[in-house]
Amino acid sequence: MKNNEKILFVHQNFPAQYKHIAKKLVESNYEVHSLSLKAFEQDSRIKSHIYTINKNTSANINEWAVEFETKMIRAEAAAKKAKSIRDSGFYPDLLMIHPGWGEHFFLKEIWPEAKVITYAEFYYKTSDCDIDFDIEFIENILKKEFKSYHEYNKFKLTARNAAYTHSYLNSDYLVCPTHFQKNVLPEIIQKNVNVIHDGIDTNFLKPNKNVKIKIREKNFTVNDKVITYISRSLDPYRGFHIFMQSLPEILKNNPDASVIIVGDETRHGYGAPHPDGIRFKELYYSKIKEKVDLDRIYFVGSVPYDIFIKIIQLTTVHIYLTYPFVLSWSLLEAMSCGALVIGSNTDPVKEVIKNKENGLLVDFFDHELLAKLVTKVLKDSNKFNDIRNNARNTIIENYDLETICLPKHLELIKEVLNEDRRS
Repeated sequence: MKNNEKILFVHQNFPAQYKHIAKKLVESNYEVHSLSLKAFEQDSRIKSHIYTINKNTSANINEWAVEFETKMIRAEAAAKKAKSIRDSGFYPDLLMIHPGWGEHFFLKEIWPEAKVITYAEFYYKTSDCDIDFDIEFIENILKKEFKSYHEYNKFKLTARNAAYTHSYLNSDYLVCPTHFQKNVLPEIIQKNVNVIHDGIDTNFLKPNKNVKIKIREKNFTVNDKVITYISRSLDPYRGFHIFMQSLPEILKNNPDASVIIVGDETRHGYGAPHPDGIRFKELYYSKIKEKVDLDRIYFVGSVPYDIFIKIIQLTTVHIYLTYPFVLSWSLLEAMSCGALVIGSNTDPVKEVIKNKENGLLVDFFDHELLAKLVTKVLKDSNKFNDIRNNARNTIIENYDLETICLPKHLELIKEVLNEDRRS
């Protein structure tokens, strides 16, 4: 029997971050719907509503308005579909919104009585954050004068934030996955933020001493010395350039070690692309090729999730570097599998890793110290088993899907819906 309360998820690529929450709500007998660009076919209990985009952005539009217009085109298309299902009698009690693409923009006008919980994934802070973090990359690779380039990006990102700010101010509550993501929001907005991570399935993502994987005719097990690095796009935002600089020293000092690198080299990733269209893997790997044994470096590209898990289960030491930016799930997944992580001492990482307790921290730019720490681990890996155990316990105690994160999400949803009843 269905609950009378109706919940509509709004995300162009549903389920995305909402995968586990939507499933749990269905199991809790809520009536669950989605508004997106494509049908969700994995669960017939969730009703899909598809909007269609029939416009392109205008030619010669103001530079700062291009992204906003793109969002308004998406908002108009989503609103058209929303009005159609409203006129057919659908009135959601709660909208669960990701504002990243603009679909949400007019929905509160269509359903003014609906409560709104918005997923605040990232608000673009224009100073002391990602866009002014790596000055050397900006000046030496992008060939930009830092001060003027920073000012240009401050304008660009302030314009980008406009749609997000509208969503935040029209929400009853916001959800951020981490405190770092909350703290980059304007202070006036932070009071309505609940920090609740999407959740890590620690029953599935766990150590496996018997794991085996074959890459390029080599069979890997936990008995091998393996350094892993994972980045969706092998880009500077995730420290790919720093990791590449560290590799010659790592491989020289550890002749029996191998390196497995996961990521899609065809995407430029976060931040600006190379001005000449050069891929970052090509750029930074070419700088070290003559200094390393290429047979010991395994670029595996994007891999299926089951292969990804095996890679992080067998790692001896996992490298995770990031600008002050959204924290990757891969860090938490690696820790859940009991990996020994060497991470950058940037704020999103320091929120999770305490140096020498549940991981090791290194200055993002210090590739020499990174190489030394990797060697220290590889020389006597068992000395770090307590840190590995603490890493897994950190995820179980703070980010576990079933016992921590899903209950918090459901508690918030019930609170919002109960407020509606009380009013």
